Amino acid sequence: MGLTYTLVKCDRLRIPPAWKERGWNEATTGAAIFAFSPLCIVAHYWVTRRNLRGILNGLLALVFLLLVQAGLTLLYQEVGLLSLALLVLFLPMVLTVLPWIVVLALV
Repeated sequence: MGLTYTLVKCDRLRIPPAWKERGWNEATTGAAIFAFSPLCIVAHYWVTRRNLRGILNGLLALVFLLLVQAGLTLLYQEVGLLSLALLVLFLPMVLTVLPWIVVLALV
């Protein structure tokens, strides 16, 4: 659910205001994600774009979500819950700090 919510929020940040007005409000978005995640991503793209390209983008996003979830499931089976939780917690920090370490190493 978290990945679906993140994808919807990122998409809403980059679409034009006219498309945002056609989209769901926060409560409807949350309810759709809770009830139909990750399938609701196709409906989100249809509601905001209302064309064939929107449906195709939604299907592509759905495939992406399913692949990431399958990868996380396999990772969980291999390394266990604690290692996966540590990876999820510390990966954003590492990705934030790593460029600065590279810059400082080059200076």
